Amino acid sequence: MDDDLASWLDRLCDEKIFSSRSHGIEFCVKQIKKMDIEKVVLLHWGKEEVEPVFLSKKNVQILTRISEKLNLSPEDTLGVLLYRGLENISKNPRESEKEKGIREENLRRVFFE
Repeated sequence: MDDDLASWLDRLCDEKIFSSRSHGIEFCVKQIKKMDIEKVVLLHWGKEEVEPVFLSKKNVQILTRISEKLNLSPEDTLGVLLYRGLENISKNPRESEKEKGIREENLRRVFFE
């Protein structure tokens, strides 16, 4: 555990949110377990930047379907989808609320139909 994380956990223990480090870790793991996670994909954004993406069973099914269409691994597909989404957001910083609603509805259709 890195020093910043350990300090944060110690602060929560000092504030009596958790009785000990192990209690804090146990609580967090139980919360993650409740999320019904089917798969965790680690995205590598840079040399030392790694971010976990937690996927439900439904998310895994959608990602698998899209990755088969793109002929990519699920991990690479997730990276492509995120980069495309971020690219679109950066190109349209001033889109109207109506346009934003339409775009979000279209995204929902792509991923959940």
